[in-house]
Amino acid sequence: MIFIRITLGLIALIIVAVGSVTADTPASTSVSTMDSTLASTPANMLARTSDIAPTDTPEQSDNEASIVFVFDRDFAPFTYEENGSIVGFELDLLRLLGEDEGFSVIPQPMIWTDAKLSFQRGDADVIGGLVKTEERLKEYNFTALSHGTFDILTFVLDDSDIRSAGMLQGRRVAVQNGSIAQDRLKNQTNVQVLAYDSEGEGLQSLLSGDADAFVGGGSTTWFRIGQQNISGIRALAMPWEMHAIYFGVRDPKLLQSLDRGLERLIQDGRYDQLYRRWFVRELEESEIQALVNASRQASLRAYAPYSRYAVGAAVLTASGRIYTGCNVENALYGLSTSALKVAVFKAISEGDGNIRAVANYLPDGRAAAPTGDERQILYEFGRSILVILGEEGNYTTKMVSELFPYPFEIRE
Repeated sequence: MIFIRITLGLIALIIVAVGSVTADTPASTSVSTMDSTLASTPANMLARTSDIAPTDTPEQSDNEASIVFVFDRDFAPFTYEENGSIVGFELDLLRLLGEDEGFSVIPQPMIWTDAKLSFQRGDADVIGGLVKTEERLKEYNFTALSHGTFDILTFVLDDSDIRSAGMLQGRRVAVQNGSIAQDRLKNQTNVQVLAYDSEGEGLQSLLSGDADAFVGGGSTTWFRIGQQNISGIRALAMPWEMHAIYFGVRDPKLLQSLDRGLERLIQDGRYDQLYRRWFVRELEESEIQALVNASRQASLRAYAPYSRYAVGAAVLTASGRIYTGCNVENALYGLSTSALKVAVFKAISEGDGNIRAVANYLPDGRAAAPTGDERQILYEFGRSILVILGEEGNYTTKMVSELFPYPFEIRE
């Protein structure tokens, strides 16, 4: 496959006649600008217009590179088909990278097993939705930076008696064919594995009663649950594995281009803008007020005899429940615990770890930013967690990744 197709324009030649006066007129050519249309992304999401080349047409120009991008057609929100259109975070991210690096994207959705075969045959330049395994490291060139997380979780119905992965023996467990989840379950004894072409079909088998559990990606499954307003499903607390998601790239020069572009998007904030659009369910005003009120009430229960500084915190999870905490001091200051830590740990200990937002209430009435170690704790449970900031009548929200852009991570 040819990765870059470049059409050279005509270059005017200046012909100088020796001993005579020139009468040539230089020829001119017009060079069309690169396609900067970011499909399915509102213009106000990517407001850094100085970083994005303008264009008047979505069609590819003659002097522009083009890459073929293959991906799972049912891997929402990373890539999927919706109402006849191809959409998703990875597609938008790759197009945004193309605007900076000078290429356009030819998307080719297919079932996951076919996408992998297509890339292995050499029919594609980039494949999305990859997590690293020893086998895949031999087959793919991975981008240096990840662009998402993919923790393998077990999902069951609310009334299920399954409380841990060890209780899956003798049960029917749905997975996606060719997925990491299938690889991990195939060696489990006395587990009936039901393989489907997509995660969506696996989740549906749980809802219909054909499976007792579904094992798949946390970010993708929670997105689908929210998108389809599915209720009555919970995730077990302990992940099977914790992964980061990467692009697989064929051409080394393209790999360098993607690495360079992704680093730039992370540094200038455009990555977080795009991530928030796809992964964050924004808070309603009533939810913000409920969190602030709950954190204020929690501060009244603080045990702070040494600092006299009472702090309360509140954590909202995807289940709709709010968990509260207060600071608890100790004569040995190192043993003191902050309000936000208490609230987060209460949610996790209740098996309700899909955290949406937090509030930290100070004695002066402000909703304050978490401390450094609290930000690291929040990031462990998702870069998309919203932090409420400000004061009554003027609250704003920031993703924890915006407050803590360089966390410590060990996902692979």
